[in-house]
Amino acid sequence: MTTREKLDALAEKMTNDPEKISGFNRKYQFELKPEARYGVQFSDGQVTVETDPAVNEDACTLKMSEANLHKLLEGDWNPTVAYMTGQLKIDGEVKHALKLHEIVKHYT
Repeated sequence: MTTREKLDALAEKMTNDPEKISGFNRKYQFELKPEARYGVQFSDGQVTVETDPAVNEDACTLKMSEANLHKLLEGDWNPTVAYMTGQLKIDGEVKHALKLHEIVKHYT
């Protein structure tokens, strides 16, 4: 499954069962090595995914390898440890990245 397919599948799962994301409004961007970018927006129980979004200064940006994003989406990656070991870089508030992990874990 491609990265986009995994993001879309998780977004659909979240949108179909919005209990955990109801009232949550936040934008995330994933900058992946070797040169891919995705945007994910949570807005009132709806999740949308975008390929190659424009850089958004208001978004929490997570920089990692594509393989590590797959692990995150499958619930097999600890972003706290990854951040502390340099496998994950965050532009924005770390608490927003941790919130994303909490949400993903609920749906995986």
